[in-house]
Order: sequence, then C-alpha cells, then structure tokens
Amino acid sequence: MKAKITQQEYSASLTAEPLLYSETKTLAELLLQGEPLESIKQRNLQENLIMHKRTGSLKRVTTPIIRRLKAMSDDILQAFLESDDYNAKIILLYIICNTDRLVRDFITSIYGDKVLIRSDKIVKADIEQYFESVYSESDKLLNCSDQTKAKLKQTLMKILADAGLVTKQGSDFPITTPIISERTRSTILADGGDYYIKALGGTC
Repeated sequence: MKAKITQQEYSASLTAEPLLYSETKTLAELLLQGEPLESIKQRNLQENLIMHKRTGSLKRVTTPIIRRLKAMSDDILQAFLESDDYNAKIILLYIICNTDRLVRDFITSIYGDKVLIRSDKIVKADIEQYFESVYSESDKLLNCSDQTKAKLKQTLMKILADAGLVTKQGSDFPITTPIISERTRSTILADGGDYYIKALGGTC
C-alpha cells in the first residue's frame, strides 16, 4: 500500500499550518467513531470543537486538520490515537510530509542526510540552502514576500521541533534522532512510508 501523498507542488500554505497536534487528536477521535469528515468539519466551524482561541481564524486552522485526517488510513488513524504523545507526533509529522511537499522534501533531503552522516545539528545555512533550491523550482514561492519566506522557515522548523526531531538553540537546531515504537515503525512502513522511516534513521 502506497502512502497517500497528496501535495506535489510547493505551497506557502504552511505559514498558517503548524503541527496542530492536540487539535488533530480531538477531531481524529470523532473520525474513529465513524463521523464523516464533512460533518466533523462543519461541527468544528460551528462549535469550535478544538477550542481555537481565535474564532476568526478557525476556518484557516480547520482546513489542514481535515486534509491531514483525510490522508490517514484506518491503521494510521488508530495508531495515531492509541500511541503515546511522542509516537503520535511522529505519526502526525509523517502525514504532514504526505500532504505538504515543502516539509517532506526537507525531511528527506536535509534532516535525513544529517542523520545519515551523524551530524548533530541543522544550521541556518542548511535552511537557507534548502529554500534556495525550492525557489529555483517554484516561481510561486520565489515571488512571495520576504515576510512570507521568513514565516515559512519559522513554521517548518517549529513543526520539526514540536514533533521532537530538533530543539532550538539560537539560529541552530540540534538534531534529536527519534526512537520510535515498533508499532509506529511497522504501521508507517505498511502505509508506504519507507522514505520517512529511512529519513528518521530507521531501517525498513
């Protein structure tokens, strides 16, 4: 079974799409109980099930959560809800990789390479080099404002930090090679996520 990779083009939408871990878990519970995604979406917009502080941006936050839930297989969804917070965040980051190319390519080309050569941190130059390569492929991102470009970098690294893959020390990001459970590993591999397990330093 192949991973449900839905985002093939680079997008600036990540600026408004952080990890959203607790919010995703809240709506994932409803999905596991059998409620349709469209119903979950509408209920959240009407009732603010995720208790988002700013109701004005509730719709913007709901969009990536629903997209990520849609990309979860039944097995991934169950593992996500039944795992401890550490492994559940690793699973959620996997789903984000499958729905956002900017995150996926960074994990595989920067984080994965750093893990492979046993480098202890990602430095500012690594991030800048990655985004320069992205800009060379995407006129859409190249033409974004400097503020948007800065926000993309900030959000990307915050997602990795919130998922437990890095910590922040000034402009550097020391790497934390994840130690994931066998269930997390096997479930992601069965879903077609061998690229992700390899990037995190695991074996397939």
